[in-house]
Amino acid sequence: MNESSVLHDLRVRSCPVCNHLDRQMAEFFAERQGLLSKSRDAQTEYTDQGGFCPLHTWQLAAFSSPRGISRGHSTIIQRMAELLDLAADTYAERKAGAFPVQAPDDCMVCHFLADAEARYIETFSAFLGEDGNLELYKRSHGLCLRHLQRVLARMKDRSGKICLIRMAACRLREISESMVQYDLKLEQLKRHLLTRDEKDAYRRGLVMLSGEKTVFSPFMKGL
Repeated sequence: MNESSVLHDLRVRSCPVCNHLDRQMAEFFAERQGLLSKSRDAQTEYTDQGGFCPLHTWQLAAFSSPRGISRGHSTIIQRMAELLDLAADTYAERKAGAFPVQAPDDCMVCHFLADAEARYIETFSAFLGEDGNLELYKRSHGLCLRHLQRVLARMKDRSGKICLIRMAACRLREISESMVQYDLKLEQLKRHLLTRDEKDAYRRGLVMLSGEKTVFSPFMKGL
């Protein structure tokens, strides 16, 4: 991970940190689905860990074929059936037992994502602290609010922090105005007059508020 990678991420129409993590996730899932469809060891490891959290299970599926999913998940499906039989036996004995649920609290992908995020936030924060790089950042679409919060926590320069916060406020106002213009032009049947900023304002607004949908999981709260 180097400065050229950060510069590339600053050129996208999204949060630069989210963009980096989106690439990391795509590479992770592409590799993992290949392993699960071919490797018995990978299938066993996946089963022993209880699989991924629900969100990342479906994201993995998006990188797999029906055949790949069948190969990779038959073992964990069988394991869940066995655990359900044990749970039924426990209930029959009128005892309290654990009910098997795909493990959201120890998801490999959640941990991978949290680690990749932490490392890139450190790199990105250091990049912003170097002379002239704040000006480069000003020409980007800016960080989503969650990643902005994490970058601010690592920055020591108070004036730099204030600058980043003001920039985020300005960016949100620009997006809001583009949303208004988008709606107005559609109302007036002037779709052909829409600018690029107006066309994707809805998406950029959601990214600013919540980050890219591919790089956040509700099960990462404790990570």
